[in-house]
Amino acid sequence: MAAEVGSASGMSQYQSVQKAMSLPTVEAAVGQVGAFYNKVKGAHALLEWALSTAEASVTFAATTAAPYVAAPIAAGDARVAAAIDELERRIPLVAEQPKVIVETTKQAVLARLTPQLNKVYGARDVAEQRVKSLKELTWAKANALLSTAYGQKAMHSVDTGATYAMQVLNHYLPPSQDETNGVGSEVVAAESDPALHTVQTVRRLSAVAARRVWANLAARVNQLRNNGIELDVRRYVTALLAALHLAKVTSNQQQNEEAKEPKPQAAAEPTSSDHPPTTETHDSAPTTTEQVKSTPEAKSNSEHE
Repeated sequence: MAAEVGSASGMSQYQSVQKAMSLPTVEAAVGQVGAFYNKVKGAHALLEWALSTAEASVTFAATTAAPYVAAPIAAGDARVAAAIDELERRIPLVAEQPKVIVETTKQAVLARLTPQLNKVYGARDVAEQRVKSLKELTWAKANALLSTAYGQKAMHSVDTGATYAMQVLNHYLPPSQDETNGVGSEVVAAESDPALHTVQTVRRLSAVAARRVWANLAARVNQLRNNGIELDVRRYVTALLAALHLAKVTSNQQQNEEAKEPKPQAAAEPTSSDHPPTTETHDSAPTTTEQVKSTPEAKSNSEHE
């Protein structure tokens, strides 16, 4: 379309159009657009008729207006041609093929970004090395601590507790057939690596406990289903949460009632109100000597004397 319009209107005679079409990038872009236009135009007869009519109208309008706009177009053509020459002088890359332009641009971008990427990768490698060194140092310190007398006692306590917990699991949650036939994870000897031995012991106990609990739960659910009882997990969880909430509310209410009840006073503990001071007792009640003097016999004896 562009070639037909250009040839019909005389646009191919302008220097700016010739210089622009001489650029490989512009030529490739025009060729792709032209191929797409021809493909769309030939897709249907109605589209071909409409586009051909539009081309004829554009050609007729350009031919009619050419004598009136020849002078402004010539001045603009000279300026555009000079701008294209200046662009080719400053950036010689525009005169190369599109593949060369893409590859050159890619290399320029990589050359600009490579130092920054190398710094980032170097910092990441240094950080990983530091983390690895810190991990090795921490592991060595842990082995050194576990090699002492107190560390050996602590490790022995962990092994004893793990053994007892495994016995409890075997009693209440016996292993299934799959677990019995399977090979268990081995634990490193305590003499070779104490820290790794402790970590593997705890990890093995946790894995066995989790596996036993879920296997037991799955077996119970399957048993209920085989008996014709369908277990609704949502209802079970809702009932469990309701029971926990009820227990919590009951406990709080009981604690509040115990806090409101008055505490009984101890009867054996004397208080200041039960025993008044000794001085007040002397003032209110007469002593034994005074009581004897106040009798009639004591008064008669005092008169004879």
